[in-house]
Amino acid sequence: MTTEHDHTDEAGGPRTPEPHPRLRDLDVLVGTWRLEGRDLDGGAPFTGTVTRRWMPGGHFLVQETRTDGDEHAGAEYIGYDHAQQTLRSMLFSDEGPGPFCSFALEYFWEIDGDDLTIWHGSRGSPARFSGTIDRRAGTVDGRWEWPGGGYRATATRVNGPG
Repeated sequence: MTTEHDHTDEAGGPRTPEPHPRLRDLDVLVGTWRLEGRDLDGGAPFTGTVTRRWMPGGHFLVQETRTDGDEHAGAEYIGYDHAQQTLRSMLFSDEGPGPFCSFALEYFWEIDGDDLTIWHGSRGSPARFSGTIDRRAGTVDGRWEWPGGGYRATATRVNGPG
């Protein structure tokens, strides 16, 4: 557990803590990715771009997603929640928080080897992404599902670490 003393320097002043080691799990997602998907109900396909970059200091991975033909903007900040001991993010959208929350859309992330799981709202939620990271091919393939809907998507690395 981190204490107040852990965040002071020898002169007694505050210092920035080091980024949590679990944040390094997200390194595999850094870069620009081409997104291709289709609704699970067989709807029209969609394409887009996902860009992820580290903020200076390495405490937050910033994710920006754009769906082709969709002019909505937003940014997601993924970091390590020390209180809950998990990777967690908040998505801020130009559409506001949406009907499911009062501030921003909240997600919980887990990377276990090459398995990526993202839950909306809380760990174990039925609204979740389940996917596989193929590091050699530079792809993330999976599906978002929630009660009553979802979509399948593949992201292919265009540039960035690999």
